[in-house]
Amino acid sequence: MSDDLCSFTGSAFAAAALATLLLAGCASPTQYQPQSNIALVPQPGAAAPRAALGDQVSDTLNQLLERPGDFSPNDLVRIRFPYMPLLDSEQRVLVSGEISPPLLKPLQTRGLTATELQERLQSLYRPVLERPAVSVQVLEYARPPLPPEIFVMGEVARPGAFAYRDGSSLFEALARAGGASRDADLSQVVLLTPVKGQLQAEMIDLRAVLDGSSAQLRELRPFSVIIIPATQVARMADRARQIRQIIGFNGINLGSNVTLVSP
Repeated sequence: MSDDLCSFTGSAFAAAALATLLLAGCASPTQYQPQSNIALVPQPGAAAPRAALGDQVSDTLNQLLERPGDFSPNDLVRIRFPYMPLLDSEQRVLVSGEISPPLLKPLQTRGLTATELQERLQSLYRPVLERPAVSVQVLEYARPPLPPEIFVMGEVARPGAFAYRDGSSLFEALARAGGASRDADLSQVVLLTPVKGQLQAEMIDLRAVLDGSSAQLRELRPFSVIIIPATQVARMADRARQIRQIIGFNGINLGSNVTLVSP
């Protein structure tokens, strides 16, 4: 090999070695283990732990029952008269819960829905106006209303909260939760329904509904809670006690704001 070729080869090798050293100096060392401060984020749609879901249900029900009706102090309410637009008004609900409809004495809104308030106004305006048609609309909420949901708990594939839809049935709720598990006892399904400031509890034999020996199910109401218990739950003659036991298994805390009504 000639001296020139040897010189060229040595120079090329030295240049390659220098480039390798420079690149190694710029690159950060490889991390073979995850850092301890990286938070583990649960996958979307993953089922919440039973205790966490029970706390969420309890908190939602307590908030719902603490504020019956559609009106809160400082809500902006519009009252409209289709045949007497000069009487149209917009006003805030007072701290006392009252509003001042035109031509009438102050009226209490606490505990009323917008439909109930509208019906009450129409009855009060009947002796006053020839055409007492009136509409009520909440333009601005001081306390935004809770988004309507239904909760499915217990022995289902994906327990959790689901957005409420008009016409939803217990079967649809069960399907949205991924269906019952093999350990589910469909003969002791507990349905909790908020009704006029109380929590009405009933036990439904869904197995009987499925085989056609029982009547059809009615539609669910917003904020209904469906609990599918496990087959290990002991059967008792006292349905109220059994319902409370099933609720306890699923971590729902019935506080002082909740009245359990057994039909």
